[in-house]
Amino acid sequence: MSALKLAISYSLPSYQLGFCGPQEAKDKKILLDFVNGEKVNEKLVKEALMKFEAPYPYFKLIAKSNGIADPFDERVVKAMWVGNELLDNVKTQDLRNLIRTEFAKPGLLSLKEAEARANKVPDGAVPHHSFHVLILGPVTGRVKLEGTMLDLCRIGWGRVTKIKDQRSKIKKLKVRYRPLVLGQKIKLGEEVEREIEWNKNIVPKVKIGDWVSFHWGQVCKVLNPDEVKNLEHYTKKTIDLVNEPSR
Repeated sequence: MSALKLAISYSLPSYQLGFCGPQEAKDKKILLDFVNGEKVNEKLVKEALMKFEAPYPYFKLIAKSNGIADPFDERVVKAMWVGNELLDNVKTQDLRNLIRTEFAKPGLLSLKEAEARANKVPDGAVPHHSFHVLILGPVTGRVKLEGTMLDLCRIGWGRVTKIKDQRSKIKKLKVRYRPLVLGQKIKLGEEVEREIEWNKNIVPKVKIGDWVSFHWGQVCKVLNPDEVKNLEHYTKKTIDLVNEPSR
């Protein structure tokens, strides 16, 4: 999967719900056509992805912190959505400054709110998607993340146990995964089975036993063993920060 397709694959579930990204018909067509395999100028795809309020600023920060010129480099995109060693080179203070600048804009956060959220970012936080969901919170005002919504919004991962026999392009999979359990402290619970959607145009091949990542109940990618470890590691890292007494 190319870096641009990867970026769309992870953004698409919340984007289609209207929670983030450019909602103009032109941008929607560009992104959907590209991810579904149509021929689309990559420059137009990048321009549409640059309008996503949260992912693109994170891509820029990760790239800059690692001396990578292209914010859409595959390693950078994967760092934000799945997690990898690039995150460890991002300084927490730079992450706080990103909130004060990139997210303090018309239609996003007020200067006062951005400053307040930046000041609450704990030392050791990194620009992983789990940070945005569990620590920072939404910046567009289009969705309120609380309760079971947190588990839907964070990037989940699970092992495929069943593929439902359907002839439509959107198929159903059953996966075993560890849900987010809320209480005095947040944790990953015991494994349960749940159903998620699988668009074969985006992720062509999935088989029973594969590990997959998913966002808002839609498959984003088949994960290799290292990606599973990274996604779990950085998600748990964020959970640990949330559970710190100071928070």
